[in-house]
Amino acid sequence: MRLKKILSLALCCLLLSGCWDKIEIDRKIFVSVIGIDLGSEAGKEKQKDAQKIMPNEPFQGRVQQKKLNIIYGFPDISELGPGKAGTAKDQFINVNAASMEDGILEATSRSSRSIHLGQTKLIVLSSSVLEDPDTFKEILDYFERHPNLNKMMNVVVAQGKAEDYVKFKAPMEKNIEYYLSGLMESSKRNATILPVTLNEMIILLAQNGNAIIPKISIEKEKNEITLSGLAVVKNYSLKGYLTPIEVANLEIMRGKIRGGKRVIYKEGHPVDINIEDISREVKVSGDKNKLKFDMNIRLEGQLRSYYKDKDVFSKEILKSLETDFSKSISEECNVIARMLQNEFAVDPIGLREYLEQRKPSIWKQVKDNWEEAYKNSDINVTVDTKIRRIGVIR
Repeated sequence: MRLKKILSLALCCLLLSGCWDKIEIDRKIFVSVIGIDLGSEAGKEKQKDAQKIMPNEPFQGRVQQKKLNIIYGFPDISELGPGKAGTAKDQFINVNAASMEDGILEATSRSSRSIHLGQTKLIVLSSSVLEDPDTFKEILDYFERHPNLNKMMNVVVAQGKAEDYVKFKAPMEKNIEYYLSGLMESSKRNATILPVTLNEMIILLAQNGNAIIPKISIEKEKNEITLSGLAVVKNYSLKGYLTPIEVANLEIMRGKIRGGKRVIYKEGHPVDINIEDISREVKVSGDKNKLKFDMNIRLEGQLRSYYKDKDVFSKEILKSLETDFSKSISEECNVIARMLQNEFAVDPIGLREYLEQRKPSIWKQVKDNWEEAYKNSDINVTVDTKIRRIGVIR
């Protein structure tokens, strides 16, 4: 009896396994990058026109507004194979669409192959998309609902048209998605880059409509793409940008920095340290009327450069350098904390999450009016820098 069951299961595996969609791999398009711009029919006036259409009217597909311009980039698989390079140049399909789903249908009608989104590595959102909250919400809804979309792909905000970035010829890679992925990998050594995946962005926006997304820009004089800084999104709308140094300080306040360097000037000479470790302790006091957050941050680093004639083996000099670094970084972090409170009114530091998880009694008092409580709170950042190594001295 047992043998019959085993044979039945084996037969089921043989008969039911295989390629479920019966489409050969060379008949598929594996989209690796998606760029999204606002179309010519986007805007508040067009949105008002769309609101006049009754949901029960017939033939509404004829009047769909092409509010999006979407470009799909995918590798030319003819360049792949034995004895060929590991990556292939991208090909593109550019469509005007009323929605993201309409974009896929339009792209499919222009291709002799089936379009597959499960291997997408990068989404490039133009800054204009983030300036239209209603359209941005529609795009997010599609990304969240799509069952076959890779939620772990990276997301970036482009200053200008996303199409220009998707078609950009990277100097060291054959396509833009591998180039930017490589830059994001270097975030372990460069604290000015803060990668964000699609899943992370969806979670952040679902909490309160706020998020931070990496920003890319093109240096026209050098014909180069730079990935640095962050776009700040509040209530599903672009609020502004953080510079690379502001991003580095934000990562310190978040207690997540694992690399990067800091510099101060001592007697006119630059002194560099590489940050190698960090620990953060947050203390909160007060109530719904006034909250106070004290962040004590401990940085450990290695001295990378100073001045030949200076004796860094001296305890007094090392202590002086540690004090100067601590004061400089502390003041920078406090300035950034005030800016996040007053200019952006967003909390990327994670104070809201800290209250929810560690201080539920205080959170219950302020959760219904968190934004106001956050803006009126006192945030004090104290950094203690320790130079553990000074390099090799002969």
